[in-house]
Amino acid sequence: MPVFDSPEQSAAATANTAAADSNIAFPPVTRDHILHCSYDYWFPKYRTSCIRSRIIKLSPEFIEYIREDGIILSSDDPSAAADEDDDWEPTSTAFAPPRMNEPEQDSDSDDDEDSAPSRLPPNERFPELHQKIKDTIKELGGEVAPKLNWSSPRDAAWISPHQNTVKCTSPNDIYLLLKSSNFITHDLDHAFDGTVATTTTTNGTPASSVSGLGFQPVLVLRSFFTPHQALEFRCFVKQRSLVAIAQRDLNHYNFLLRMRHAIVARAKDLFDSRLRFTFPDGNFVFDIYIPEVHSLDDSDDESDDPGKKLGKARLIDINPWAPRTDTLLFGWDELLALHVPNPMIGVAGSTGVEEEVVRLRIGGNNIAADGGDEVETEEETEDDEEEDYEPELRIVEKDDPAAYNFSSPQYSAHKLPKEVVDASSSGSGGLREFAQQWNEMLSRRR
Repeated sequence: MPVFDSPEQSAAATANTAAADSNIAFPPVTRDHILHCSYDYWFPKYRTSCIRSRIIKLSPEFIEYIREDGIILSSDDPSAAADEDDDWEPTSTAFAPPRMNEPEQDSDSDDDEDSAPSRLPPNERFPELHQKIKDTIKELGGEVAPKLNWSSPRDAAWISPHQNTVKCTSPNDIYLLLKSSNFITHDLDHAFDGTVATTTTTNGTPASSVSGLGFQPVLVLRSFFTPHQALEFRCFVKQRSLVAIAQRDLNHYNFLLRMRHAIVARAKDLFDSRLRFTFPDGNFVFDIYIPEVHSLDDSDDESDDPGKKLGKARLIDINPWAPRTDTLLFGWDELLALHVPNPMIGVAGSTGVEEEVVRLRIGGNNIAADGGDEVETEEETEDDEEEDYEPELRIVEKDDPAAYNFSSPQYSAHKLPKEVVDASSSGSGGLREFAQQWNEMLSRRR
């Protein structure tokens, strides 16, 4: 088992070390490693272990649309509000300031607005791509969850018409989430922040860029489902060894205590059978979901075999071994300092063959003297494989005071007051009126 300095570290202790992670001397992160974690790179290889998905290449026109201020939705959606309706009424007397860096406008700007070319709705701006998105939603059952190459717009779920989820039933639902998400903006503008250049080009990734991004942007649509949040886990791989597993939903679930062994077994099975020798990099992070075969209940008889209630782990995402990836109940300082016995080095080729990865035996007795060849029987090889240690699984404990802090709404820093949302949905006129009323209120207080 990997050796951590504090095997029983609580969530509270981990939270205290989060701020220190930014000061850790992290090994260089390459551009290729970031590209290897792009959904369109790894999904074709691991398709049978993933959620049903479709990948759509995005055009420069689509990227420009996502980056633009304001929200103009498709005009072919009967549920969409008319774009011409600029009327807006505030729902309360509480206001929020307009967006930063937005140029000041006055009542004389109407003439300028009339002279500026009007922006087309998506179904007219990129009709083929818009229709493909519509067809894909229908193909996947009418309900999908969108994401770009790396990120899901989960920080914008507050604006979704589907009960604070990323469920989308129309292209307009997708456009609204993508344009409202800071995570999506990061994918487009900061994908390679903090990386070093590499001399090779990732297989399957065109050298040419789209809109100067340096990569091919894609829209991923996955069949939407509502997971049992307690059964989502983040797994950490170091030197091709699964060294740590963390609960993703930072709330306490009593039944997880009885399922420790089964959870680790499901994660190891997916890693050993699919990822270990096929993913190009030796260090990476992957997310899994372990579906329940039978209903889970804290009141279940402890004599029941918890393993029988869990299905096979499904691969949800692959994340870079980089400071940008949230380590949840661990700290990057722990993971980087972790000693892995008999580490594996090397890079898996395009075919992902196992022979291109070499295991180092440090301090072993199998190397002959005088530079002789290593002598190892088939039985000893099998014994070495069986000696793979168990990764540490960390879950939120019942008496951990930090668990109560984690219960606050996620991504609250990305949310906006309802008045801003109402104004945005009313077009540029609504935002302009909102800003004017805000300035008037500030003037009265002076």
